[in-house]
Amino acid sequence: MKKMLNKFTQTRVLEYNFLKMAVKNDGNLEAKDYGIFDFIIVGAGTAGGVIAYRLLEIPNFKVLLVEAGKEDPEISKVLGLDLYMLFSDSNWGYNTTKNNNSCLGSINQRCSYPRGKGLGGSSSINIGFYARGNAKDYNQWERLGNSGWSYKDSLPYFKKSEKAKFSVDIDRKLHGFDGVQPIDIPEHSILTKELINAFKELGKTEGDYNGYDQYKIGRPQFYLDYNTRASTAHSFIRPILNKSNLNITLESYVSKIHITGNTANGIEFWKRGVKYSARATKEVILCAGAINSPQILMLSGIGPKSELQKFGINPVADLPVGLNMKDHVIHLSLQYRLNDIFYDGDLKENLNRWRLKKRPLTPGFNLEAVTYYNSQNLSDVEVLVIGPKGISPKLGPLLSYNEDYCKSFEVINETSDIAVATMLLQPFSTGKVSLQSADPRDFPLIDGNYFSDERDLEALYVVFQELLKLNTTKSFKRIGAKQYIFALPDCDGIYAQLSKEWWFCNLRYTAFAGFHACGTTRMGTNLKESVVSPQLKVHGFKNLRVIDAGAMPAVVSGHNNAAVVMIAEKGADFIKNEHL
Repeated sequence: MKKMLNKFTQTRVLEYNFLKMAVKNDGNLEAKDYGIFDFIIVGAGTAGGVIAYRLLEIPNFKVLLVEAGKEDPEISKVLGLDLYMLFSDSNWGYNTTKNNNSCLGSINQRCSYPRGKGLGGSSSINIGFYARGNAKDYNQWERLGNSGWSYKDSLPYFKKSEKAKFSVDIDRKLHGFDGVQPIDIPEHSILTKELINAFKELGKTEGDYNGYDQYKIGRPQFYLDYNTRASTAHSFIRPILNKSNLNITLESYVSKIHITGNTANGIEFWKRGVKYSARATKEVILCAGAINSPQILMLSGIGPKSELQKFGINPVADLPVGLNMKDHVIHLSLQYRLNDIFYDGDLKENLNRWRLKKRPLTPGFNLEAVTYYNSQNLSDVEVLVIGPKGISPKLGPLLSYNEDYCKSFEVINETSDIAVATMLLQPFSTGKVSLQSADPRDFPLIDGNYFSDERDLEALYVVFQELLKLNTTKSFKRIGAKQYIFALPDCDGIYAQLSKEWWFCNLRYTAFAGFHACGTTRMGTNLKESVVSPQLKVHGFKNLRVIDAGAMPAVVSGHNNAAVVMIAEKGADFIKNEHL
């Protein structure tokens, strides 16, 4: 593991130094002409791939798709190896900034913050879990002034891309079956059945959490094509690679949007040490994600005026770019040791099982079951039951915990242990993304600001009390599930175990970022509170849109990937309707 960490660090240093050489004397270096296109899409991730696919349905649209990373590697096809993708060059390798409220058990009190870099973006490195959120989330979007974004209006776009391949416990009217992105449920086992039964003993009903009732207990749905990760790269980009009206440039780092007056007309980017300029006659479409899109906008002079002036950037527009960031927070809340061994094969044996669409590597994180809880009149906590091989002694280093907290994970037996994890879905705490400098080489600053509002701790604590009742269920007794508790050097001996104060301390030290940033370029009609219109156009500009998680006006009670694909599908229609 140390070798992996060192290799990852060395890779980041080499990339930084290479880019440093590339942009040296930038002001004196003339850009080479890369060509003229109708549309330039910045980012070939979750949203960018969808946009490219839909625009290329129009034969006379000429599209340039610009991606900072490389092609997605073969290992990304295996959802169950998702955590190892965090130490590949498919991850930007970000960290949050240090604060006193959260990530206290992480190295330098900074949570790791993976972001996809390469074809498929984060859809190529995440756990591949398909969760749209609650209908109330999208109705709230409309109440915030975004006409046409209610659940009723958004549902057709969820269905448009979806190719549901499962038939168990499905609310068929709410799913799509003719889309291009497969959604499936991996095989289940006796363990899966018993875990679901335990929640049923606590009053849950089994069913489709993406259906009419999100609070069902169900088997997780995944972006899965038989056994292969159905990322945006797999489902949307590869089918269009031979299109003559598409130009894809990889390892191309966008440093600026060219703006004349109030019109975006192109981009500047670096590719292998050479500076290029490309022109767009119709639109520049930012799909770089809720972290990178704000950075590019601010480097181009669009953002908080005082922030830009601090770094000597000429403000073109004073908009709240990077502000209003919301993110989920994850916590490995309860751990259990079972009375049997599951999935005890080595990697070679488990890969052979994966070829047959079997566990543990077919689902991401080896998720066995999922449900949702409401502690504050909204769907605010997701519960993820992680099976053996999903929870492992390797998790400590993989999640960038410091040495003391990595030792806590050494007690895990990955062939017999499971975890009941929680994710805070509707945080009151708000963070931001800002510039570190005017230098495009410097990573943006990500301030998650987790648990700055104590109501977030309260919401999780309420659900912990409910989850502890699992210890009394007949199902847990049948599988011999015995709870054990990780050592917490900064909490144990100070607070009584399982007391409210102990849980709060536990969360502040061991909860980690949810990697679901949104709202940093949020849509709306109030220019003081939003960056893009309900049509995803940057306020005050022509030919410039942002279509990614940053545009979400409020966080969803699900995982961002599904919402972003929906936003991209709807955004593609906005674009086509305007230019046809």
